[in-house]
Amino acid sequence: MLMWLIFGFYQSFLLCIIGFALNNDKTNNYFHARQFWLVISLCLITGLSSVYIGVYGAFLMIITTFLVIFRRNNNILRSIGITAHATIILILSDHLVSTTRTYIGFKNNLQGSFSGLFLHCISFSLIAVLLTSLSSFFFSQFQASKQIDLRENRIFILANFFTLIIYYCSIIMGSFLGNTSDLIQMNFFFFLLYLCLSIIAFSFYYRAMKAKVEMIKKESDYQALMEYTESMENQYKEVRKFRHDFQNILNSLDDYVLSEDFSGLKNYYLNEIKPTSEEISEMNFKLTELQNIKQREIKSVLALKLMTAQNIEIEVNLEVKEVIEDIPLDAIVLVRVLGILLDNAIEAIEELAIGKLTVAVFK
Repeated sequence: MLMWLIFGFYQSFLLCIIGFALNNDKTNNYFHARQFWLVISLCLITGLSSVYIGVYGAFLMIITTFLVIFRRNNNILRSIGITAHATIILILSDHLVSTTRTYIGFKNNLQGSFSGLFLHCISFSLIAVLLTSLSSFFFSQFQASKQIDLRENRIFILANFFTLIIYYCSIIMGSFLGNTSDLIQMNFFFFLLYLCLSIIAFSFYYRAMKAKVEMIKKESDYQALMEYTESMENQYKEVRKFRHDFQNILNSLDDYVLSEDFSGLKNYYLNEIKPTSEEISEMNFKLTELQNIKQREIKSVLALKLMTAQNIEIEVNLEVKEVIEDIPLDAIVLVRVLGILLDNAIEAIEELAIGKLTVAVFK
């Protein structure tokens, strides 16, 4: 009884530690004394439950771990995913040690001696630490490269949750059949096979989602390119119109010069040409600064919206003093947000009939 109490307590405490490591809460890296004693108390209760209700005490152990993790991150889905993943690590570690002990000739009866229990706990703790380290490394690398935190990915959480259910269904069935060494080995290989299949299925799912996201991005890029091309065509038409108007202005000056009517030329310049020049100067849109933005999607949406504002005689000012190579945000989301913000700003200026549109992009 005492050994089961110790083993139940140790498993529960180790599970909390694994969950704590997987949570990787950088803003709250330490247990406060009050939290520590709360964890110890819950683990003791879990250990006692394993003595009296056997394998069903694992449910209390899982609930305890969930409560500890949820208390630290206040995120239900993340806590469920981490608890499930940590429990899977614990189960695999325990069954791997049990299977290994059977193969090398040791008995798996943990009630035999304290030395056997101690050796078992140390062995599966080392394996659990190794698997936890690998999982944490995988999570961090995946988040760094794909900008996705798997611990908050619903598909990943559901996969872990249902894997845990399958594992415990198998464990409970095994307890009814006597938990022989052969049954433990069979369970371990089943767990390993199921885990491999789950990883393969998730990898296919991830590739499909990645392809879908890339397709959406390409469609967004194409749409932005079309809008950018259309805006360039409009600008070209404006340039042609200005060229035509400029030619007409030169022709109108011709008569004043030939007739040497310099007084009339002066009046014509002050009353007609100069106001037009000032208007053109005020509406000058410095497209050259867009060259500092290297991300094509952002450049396109800025050019389109600012040209649209210019065409409806809204004063536009663009400031991009530094070269912007890349913006570490999802391009599709950023284009939508920029488009909505600029559309709202343009509509507001139109309604007020006063104001100017100023856009500044900086690091």
